[in-house]
Amino acid sequence: MRALPFADRPADRLPAPECSVRNVLTSRRPAANNRGRSADRIGPARPLRKADRTANRSGKKIAMTWSLGREGTHETVSQSDRRGRPLRTVICMETGLVRNDPVPSDAELERFYGEEYRIAYKGSARPRRRQILRNFRRAVTHVRANRDMLEAAGRVLEIGAGSGEIAFLMAQLGKRVTGIEPNVGYAAYCRDELGLDVRTAHLAPDLFPPGEFDLIRLSHVLEHLNDPVKYLGQIAVWLAPGGVLYVEVPNIETYCRTKSRGRMFHYAHIYNFNPWTLRACAGLAGLAEAPETAQRSAGTTGVFFRRDAGAAARTGTENPENARHVRDLIRRHYAGAFAKGKAARPLKKLGMRIEETLAGLAAGGPRDIGERAMRSLRQGA
Repeated sequence: MRALPFADRPADRLPAPECSVRNVLTSRRPAANNRGRSADRIGPARPLRKADRTANRSGKKIAMTWSLGREGTHETVSQSDRRGRPLRTVICMETGLVRNDPVPSDAELERFYGEEYRIAYKGSARPRRRQILRNFRRAVTHVRANRDMLEAAGRVLEIGAGSGEIAFLMAQLGKRVTGIEPNVGYAAYCRDELGLDVRTAHLAPDLFPPGEFDLIRLSHVLEHLNDPVKYLGQIAVWLAPGGVLYVEVPNIETYCRTKSRGRMFHYAHIYNFNPWTLRACAGLAGLAEAPETAQRSAGTTGVFFRRDAGAAARTGTENPENARHVRDLIRRHYAGAFAKGKAARPLKKLGMRIEETLAGLAAGGPRDIGERAMRSLRQGA
């Protein structure tokens, strides 16, 4: 079983694809090469070529790359993944966007997520009971915290439904819920165990008609996609007028501070966002942060967006200060600056796993756990 494309190739022999990202993040220019450096060494990269530009019908020049046509650089921030396998990770020094290099193709990702991902990272083709219990607890917390944004949504799409906890709660609240999940085993689990309308599918523009959904959730999915802005733009088309898109991704700033040294990057997370780069990608896709949730989402990477025709024009696409901030956090992570207090984490995680396993055994089947979570949600309303 392959871990992911290029996982078995040494870092100094990896192909070097694009590093300047078009507004659909599909340019194929090679990233600046810092091969041969150790994982904890960060060095300057060679500047990129000037990005291509194109003109709109009015003749106004529109920059088609993240770097807006200026010369930019990427720096290598790591040469290994969280399990010590070769993986080159680079940071754009004009934006702070961090990504794997190379970026896998669509075909490689479809094969991996359809057949291998859940086993490679979860160790099972179907969710374990302790995972179900943990996920339902998190789902209840999310729904409670965002009830104001969820109540008005009659038609809901869950992209990357996983083991279906949020979709189940939303369906129990009377929503018409549709899910898509690329993994065959997990999609079947959602249908068989939770009675959900979850389709085994990969993202594609023709999956749904325009304006089909009042709420779309994209939770811990965007970082797995090889073309974030393109996919956000496609997904936005499925929103009904006034509809909201919820996007949540891991925050690389939090990872720097909380992950054990060197255990931060991995193949499945192609892109690593912080609050600024997430909002910039969304802006380029024609999405603006919902003002009514901006305060609660400030400084986070869990954000509600709405379609906004002027968002792309307003979006700043250069932020060297953000890039230096992210790079310095990564450097400090590898230098062990955040190591204090982490020695006890393995024991804490083991204790949590034991508690979840025992609770899961006593909780009954997946639907029993879901119904118990629903009762908890209603009681806490």
